Amino acid sequence: MAPDPTPPAEDGAALDAIEQIAADWMIRRDRGLTPAQADELERWRRADARHNAVFAALEETWKLMGEARGSPELAVGSECRRPRARTWFTLPAAWVPAGLAAAVALALGGAMAWRAIAPTGHEGRAPFTTTATTEVGAQRALDLPDGSVVHLNTDSRVEIAYTSDQRQVRLLRGEALFEVAKDRSRPFVVSTGSVQVRAVGTAFNVRLRSQAVEVVVTEGSVRVENPATPAAAPVRSSAAPSANLLTAGQKLTVDLTSPATAPSIPVTVTPAAVKRALAWQQQRLEFDSAALPEMVAEFNRYSRHQLVIADPRLEQKRFGGSFPASDHRTFVRLLETHFGVVAESRNGQTQLRLAP
Repeated sequence: MAPDPTPPAEDGAALDAIEQIAADWMIRRDRGLTPAQADELERWRRADARHNAVFAALEETWKLMGEARGSPELAVGSECRRPRARTWFTLPAAWVPAGLAAAVALALGGAMAWRAIAPTGHEGRAPFTTTATTEVGAQRALDLPDGSVVHLNTDSRVEIAYTSDQRQVRLLRGEALFEVAKDRSRPFVVSTGSVQVRAVGTAFNVRLRSQAVEVVVTEGSVRVENPATPAAAPVRSSAAPSANLLTAGQKLTVDLTSPATAPSIPVTVTPAAVKRALAWQQQRLEFDSAALPEMVAEFNRYSRHQLVIADPRLEQKRFGGSFPASDHRTFVRLLETHFGVVAESRNGQTQLRLAP
């Protein structure tokens, strides 16, 4: 039976549906199509420019994966000894280009445009409070009265309180991107765990993990403070006088489990790493030579259906690629088709094992 017709593509869920159908067709074609099925595939591709764009991008991925499978230097779990190849759904040490994600975004005409951060004066100083949450797999943008915007990722919650002299946000769980309108007389402070991030006019991403807080700055600068750190271990030290000041393109990870340890130091990250950190805004997950447990944990953030690694031999396998955040099925199919993984789904879980 051929894949079901595509529903109208107007949002992220519809994009996932197109990608799912394209992946189904790709797998079917890899196994061999009858002339009638080949004609049906062509009709589906011609029916909508978006269908053809997504399929063509996935076709390139599929071709590169086939090339990788033929190279012993790029076998799953092996050490790559030659320069990094730029491929999709790749094997260890492979970089992920923006091709597929960009093609999909442009095909849907839905590439996200950030709102301009406009300066504000003393207007809008009336007290303001609100709470916002997202369910598992959902995202939302929250427009604030000063012109700032909070983008909430999956399974997240914030509490916001504006006063005449401060803008306060508590990130209680999850992840959020903050686009902060400039107001030098009224700082914008994000608190999460024991960490505070202070900004005036900037854009930065904050993720609250179980044992750490991660801050990535994409525009302007922020100051990260950890009030729980004892005076004997100040956030700033003579060896790193600006250790808690982050500028665009820097990342800081604060360990919440050992506040008495030496403070974390900001690190400069590549544009590609920033892009991967913010890929969730396009409802995608991007990885570069990531361990399979890390990838599984990310997919599990976006779905109540959980992936489970049931074979210790898979723990050290590493992959890269770009995937729809809410569609673990395509990822699992690729593991099954090309990497000897056996998947068994039941009771809201998909267990992953290597084939005997």
